[in-house]
Amino acid sequence: MNEKSTRGRPRKYDTRAALDAALLEFRRHGYTATSLDHLSEATKMARPSLYAAFGHKRSIYLRAVGQYVEDKAVDWNRALFDEPSFAKALEAYFLILVAIYSEGDDRPLGCPMLSVIAAEATADPVMSAELSAALERTDARFRNRIAVARDDVQLPPETDVDALADLLAALQHSLALRARAGTEQPELERIARNSVALILRSAGAIPVSDYATVAPNP
Repeated sequence: MNEKSTRGRPRKYDTRAALDAALLEFRRHGYTATSLDHLSEATKMARPSLYAAFGHKRSIYLRAVGQYVEDKAVDWNRALFDEPSFAKALEAYFLILVAIYSEGDDRPLGCPMLSVIAAEATADPVMSAELSAALERTDARFRNRIAVARDDVQLPPETDVDALADLLAALQHSLALRARAGTEQPELERIARNSVALILRSAGAIPVSDYATVAPNP
């Protein structure tokens, strides 16, 4: 009796593990080239079960990338905002990104968003909105951290917050593109460090050794 009653029950699955596996497939193949067969094999879920659990391919991607953003935002924000030194915070943040972009057994995979859906954004309004939201989150994160550094007198009071945020965002996008093109992690780290140093010098950032001699704004 018990055997009969359980025969028709759907197979249990780990939602988080399934979405992680799905996102890895999208990063390997790109959005368009990732098929439901790819996703079914990666998640170890039959196609009907996959569709019943997550919907069509676009829904699977959006849920997977949403989980990724939620998970990684904690590390990004900790790197940027827990470190008092603006220079050290930026370096830590970009090295975290480089490590993410460099994931992959055979070659770097790049950004789970920029490297996956940039092409689709021109024809798919949903993907376009998702990409725009991701870019705005990045811009806002940088603007907030720059404002903190300016208030702590680690940047000049006349610092153009938006312009500096644009430069840092451009660096992030460049690293994602280079990773997708196959640039290895050590080279990406070199580019990140050198670029951050140059951007900080151009912005007139106070050297780390001089922070203690400058009184922050009351």
